[in-house]
Amino acid sequence: MAKSKKTLWLLLLVLLIIGGFFIYKTLFPGGADLTPVPNPIRDRATTSKNIDESNLPTHSIKNAYFGDLHVHTSLSFDAYIGGTVATPSDAYRYAKGETLTIFGKQVQLKRPLDFAGVSDHSEFIGEFYTAQTAGEPGHYAMMAQVLRGAANDEKKSEALFQQMRNRKGAGERKHMGFFQGFESTKKAWDMILDAAEKHYEAGKFTTLAGYEWSRAEDGAHLHRNVFFRDMVVPDYPISSIEAKTAEGLWASLEQYTKGGSTVLAIPHNTNLGKGIAFPEVKSDGNPLDAEYVKARNKWEPLIEIHQAKGNSEVHADFWKNDEFADFENYNYLPPNKKDYVRYALKKGLAYQAELGINPYKFGLIASTDTHNGTPGATEETEENRNHTLVDNNAENRRNREWIMSGSELDLGKKVYEAINPGGLVGVWAEKNIRGEIWDALKRKETFATSGGRIQVRFFAGYDFDSQYDSYEDLVKAGYEKGVPMGSDLPKSTTPNQAPSFLIWATKDNESANLDRIEVIKGWHKEGELKEQIYTVALSDNRTINSDGTVPDNGAAVNLTTGEWSKDKGATTLQTTWADPDFDSTAEVFYYVRVIELPTARFNLWDEIREGIDYPSDAIRTIRERAWSSPIWYTPENSKM
Repeated sequence: MAKSKKTLWLLLLVLLIIGGFFIYKTLFPGGADLTPVPNPIRDRATTSKNIDESNLPTHSIKNAYFGDLHVHTSLSFDAYIGGTVATPSDAYRYAKGETLTIFGKQVQLKRPLDFAGVSDHSEFIGEFYTAQTAGEPGHYAMMAQVLRGAANDEKKSEALFQQMRNRKGAGERKHMGFFQGFESTKKAWDMILDAAEKHYEAGKFTTLAGYEWSRAEDGAHLHRNVFFRDMVVPDYPISSIEAKTAEGLWASLEQYTKGGSTVLAIPHNTNLGKGIAFPEVKSDGNPLDAEYVKARNKWEPLIEIHQAKGNSEVHADFWKNDEFADFENYNYLPPNKKDYVRYALKKGLAYQAELGINPYKFGLIASTDTHNGTPGATEETEENRNHTLVDNNAENRRNREWIMSGSELDLGKKVYEAINPGGLVGVWAEKNIRGEIWDALKRKETFATSGGRIQVRFFAGYDFDSQYDSYEDLVKAGYEKGVPMGSDLPKSTTPNQAPSFLIWATKDNESANLDRIEVIKGWHKEGELKEQIYTVALSDNRTINSDGTVPDNGAAVNLTTGEWSKDKGATTLQTTWADPDFDSTAEVFYYVRVIELPTARFNLWDEIREGIDYPSDAIRTIRERAWSSPIWYTPENSKM
């Protein structure tokens, strides 16, 4: 009897040890499984294969289509730990105008988008798929449970956010301990691809397969969004954990292309670049060379100039002669002039002269960078914003510190000081289908808006008429006698002939009228980089003062009601403009900036409708705007 009891106790002890070991291994896996997994390039199209796109109407002078190409869902680490539960499919539903529940509120996009692309961080999508999917290996690991519990705990969420940022920074870049292999990354990627296929409606709503490669270096944002022309894609995306440098990213894109993909990358948030968004040396510390500038020129035809985490065109500290430079100027401290797009456009001309290739020959787009799975949510009047619980209501925007505050880089900014609703990308395309939208992006026939639906067209040539009777005549002349935005202007057959430009813009029907159109010119000659701003079209029959300033037209915003002046400004502005200072021996770029009359910024709407009391020095009005992609001119004597 005693022997039986002893045996039973021994058996129980063994079972306890085995059970304890199983529980321990479940809670604390032995480390990330980094076993290599084949990553072939395959055509993942399903329903889209059956769509006949040839019968869709073609618009010969092209239509403007609006979209959002910077969209995060619960598969992104920073969105999920902030409480976002929206899936890639949910994001597309929202973009199409369907209702979602976000943080307990019913939300709907008042003006559906024409296209969108989910761009979840490729870093850790396997881990966050695992954390959200019961039954997946690693789902019950302690760290996965911590991630699931972080969304409702502000301190835990912020601590995890900083930890995740460090994991993809310059030092510690590695997968989490419960990462059970690249099969989980493939499953997360499958969710993104399946959503893109499910919601693609050729001619009505376009989806683009993509992801964000999120490289951070000592806090500097060196991120890129990667988008494919079709569904010929890798089995899983390469992240900055595997491809640790920009050169590594470009090498991965090269491998995709060799397998049959057609792909591009779009940098963003250079305003947070800490001076290395447009580096003067390669990742190994050596000077930029022809190989580097050729690769960046090839893979990065566009740049995101505006989004929720700030504007990247210019900064008021450095562009003091630009009266519109102080626009959503969120940045790390101290700001760095070399982080801004206009600087890069000029610096690219210098590399063109030196190395024969311009690495910063960017077309311009904007997007939201939503972390709520709500693409296109850019209306200043909406209560919800785009960064999870941090800014989902007026009280948080007023009182909470911005998630990236509190370091030596960003000293204690409140949410409303750091963020804005974000922007939209516009493209000119003949059809709203994947190939046409992607091709417009690649050829840079794009424009960016600060969130509204301003439309802008920009052509350069040598034989335009001084005026055109109709919009259609102007656009036809632009294509027949010149080149559109995003293009290179050929040399004139007449020596030293200055180019002329056809410029047209029309207002957002739900926002204020247009105030003016400006042409921003940058050039490089004899080692010097210069720029100039020309006001080329004004509303209300105003003319430029003798000192170059523009007289005020009296437009204002009622700070009590939020109403803006509706009897000022223009619904459409149009002009033919010639460069009065053209120098045929200089490398030059030109782009257009369209400025609206003032309207109420989101925090003024918070005050009016929610009774939130913002500080007296808070900015309460905004001049919404749009930017065209540049047109470049390269002289005969430049290296090619």
